[in-house]
Amino acid sequence: MSDKNLELWGRVKTPDPKYTKKVSMRGGFTATSPQYLIMLATREFGAYGAGFGLSESSFDFALLEDFKIAIHNAKFFYIVDGVRSEFIITNTVEVVSKNGHVDSDFAKKAETNTLCKALSKIGFAADVYMGLFDDGNYVQDAANEQAISDAIDKDAERAKQASELLTDTDNVITQINESKLLTELEGLYKSMARKIGKKDDSLIRKLAKAKDAAKIRIEENDDTV
Repeated sequence: MSDKNLELWGRVKTPDPKYTKKVSMRGGFTATSPQYLIMLATREFGAYGAGFGLSESSFDFALLEDFKIAIHNAKFFYIVDGVRSEFIITNTVEVVSKNGHVDSDFAKKAETNTLCKALSKIGFAADVYMGLFDDGNYVQDAANEQAISDAIDKDAERAKQASELLTDTDNVITQINESKLLTELEGLYKSMARKIGKKDDSLIRKLAKAKDAAKIRIEENDDTV
């Protein structure tokens, strides 16, 4: 697969974290705002209904009596550089709840959810579906990148983030210097090292130096070693 095939995917795979939220139902997952995804798709393809959308949409109620659900059959299309692409997308929607309540908005919900599922097939919010948003550090990195992208003075925003990372590192080093257990020491180091990631090698070296010194101190004071 060429890099060109991943150009669209690369542009839309990481949603702005402020348009995502944690949902506790069904074991817990991250949800992305449908309207935000529609905005991104509008940026890429044009207005809904003209540059992208559902060209066909129908419901199959064969499972309604036994399972209280309907199957939404649709065809999604999008246009890039004048070339129209489309594919079939199916989805299920609850029509009648367990307590017998009929959801009068089931068709609207099905359309929105089916549209979002279709957009996910071509990369929209892919990082969420791939589980990357379960990592707090990844989400923070995504938020930082978005803040830089939104900033009028991007250099000032980068400097602000670098200063905050330095402060966080120094605070953790203080805790490392005060730690009395090797398990505590390792936990502090690994957590901060993950937060720094590849952003600043000098901070990783500074953190590692503090960890090594603390490890020697703890082992020298431990009579069992």
